[in-house]
Amino acid sequence: MLKIEATKIIEVMDKLDDLPYQKILFDGTWGVGKTKHIIESIENKNNIHYISLFGKRDINALYQELYYLLLSKHEVKFKKILNHMGKINLSKFGFNISIPLISDIFKDIHKRLKTKSNITIIIDDLERKSNDFDLKEIFGFIDSITKPNKEIKIVLVASSDNFSDTTKKTFKEYAEKSIDRIYKITTYSGDAPQKIMGDTIWPKISEIYLDNEFRNLRTLEKTDLFIKEVIYEIDHFDVFTDRFNKEDIYKICFSVVLFVVEHKSEMKLLPKNDEGNLDTFYEAYNSEDNIPNYIWHYILKKNLNNSMMQNFTPIILEWFLTGDFSKDQFKEIAKQVNTYVETRTQLLTPLFMSDEQIKKEIEDFSSFIENVDETIPMNGYLQRLDELADISEKLNFDFKYTIDEVVDWIMNNKGFNNYDDNYFDAFIKRESSFVNKVISTLQITVKNHERDRLLSEMVVNTQKQNFTQNEIDKIAEFKRFIARLKNDENEDINKVIITMKSNKWFLPLPLGEISHSHWTYCHEVFKCIVDMGSWGEERTLIEGAGQYFKQEINNYSDKVFKYRLEHLIKQYF
Repeated sequence: MLKIEATKIIEVMDKLDDLPYQKILFDGTWGVGKTKHIIESIENKNNIHYISLFGKRDINALYQELYYLLLSKHEVKFKKILNHMGKINLSKFGFNISIPLISDIFKDIHKRLKTKSNITIIIDDLERKSNDFDLKEIFGFIDSITKPNKEIKIVLVASSDNFSDTTKKTFKEYAEKSIDRIYKITTYSGDAPQKIMGDTIWPKISEIYLDNEFRNLRTLEKTDLFIKEVIYEIDHFDVFTDRFNKEDIYKICFSVVLFVVEHKSEMKLLPKNDEGNLDTFYEAYNSEDNIPNYIWHYILKKNLNNSMMQNFTPIILEWFLTGDFSKDQFKEIAKQVNTYVETRTQLLTPLFMSDEQIKKEIEDFSSFIENVDETIPMNGYLQRLDELADISEKLNFDFKYTIDEVVDWIMNNKGFNNYDDNYFDAFIKRESSFVNKVISTLQITVKNHERDRLLSEMVVNTQKQNFTQNEIDKIAEFKRFIARLKNDENEDINKVIITMKSNKWFLPLPLGEISHSHWTYCHEVFKCIVDMGSWGEERTLIEGAGQYFKQEINNYSDKVFKYRLEHLIKQYF
């Protein structure tokens, strides 16, 4: 068997009429470009008919498709045949053919094609046919049309490695007898990757490509499509700058597709040998949560124009896996990337420092973080802390700071007036386990502060009778916050519910004369309770609130109040 690149398919097809072979096979693994080059080779050629066996259940499906192909290209030649066959019903478009007549049709076609020349039939995807479709039927069909007419040529295209066991046995038994020449396609053409990715993107990702083994051009095709989708979406955000750059987005997208498609979401590039601390290092990366870190170190190899861009890896990975992403989170990280400023340009990377320098830097870190410019984004704190804590962990140096100390430093410096999950998600998965714990603790601390602040404001509002629009909007803010607690610890949700129960379910009772804003606020409170009741608490929470409000109805003689509360209960509960 002759071994060739996929691009040679075009060369063989171009001179097929001059070759002595009547029946040839292009056999190669999936994704090397067999079908792509076959299709390219037959453009604008009317005497070549292409059929894919993908999903075909029997030989009749092949007969029927070939018949339609022949008919569409030789309608004038076959109209006479069709007019002589009384059982064929001509429809208003094309021809409606009775399936039982297919074998008769082909008998007649065979007779009339015996003297015809230069007809080539391509049968692709042999391995993708139904398991019930016996390969022997295909070889039998080929013999039936090629023996009477030496001018008919057959081109088979397959990936024999993907045949079922039964088909492999049949193929081995009949291939040598039924096929004149087999071309073994072992690799895609050398220029195929660049052609697929284009001259703009290819130079940016070629280094990653050359560092990894690729067996399937579809990985590149998927990358090309995914990059186009990503760029199309984020172009609307107006975030591209010298810092937030397309080249790094190209690299991250390519690395994500490579990991998922080519490596089957397995961390294949992790070191295999257990030398020194490699076992601990392996465990640190070999988990689903650490996939973005793995991609950053082993596929991207920390090679981005702006290292801050690595924070997009988890978002882009999730985007590729699910088809969606958090636009708010993406914009928040883009904002951080574009505003990030190195806090102390004279600082050395710990990797290039001596033991004494690292220890001194650790000693001085409290001074650094307490005196750093407050306009510097929080990433400035975390970046240096991450570098020092990471090297300390790996070298077993004493890192004297506690998680609570660092959290206090950051809270005192940054203030955090608004709680936002997206802001913290941007910092997840740092190098150092210490810093990851700092981020997690900081997130919990800020969340608790925000929870207590909102609960306090909602309690105060139960005593009011007039409400500003901002106070009414506070309920929507409260709902957004508690919605984030759905997947958190039950104690957080329980604290919210207990506070609501002990404070009239946050309802400022509509007693006596009330304002329009008061009535609007009451409606918003009931909507909030209904939303919380849909979390999986079934009707328990709503029933508890309903019982309380019914009791309040009985506690007052105010008839209008009774009517108002009954109206709200009926409308929402």
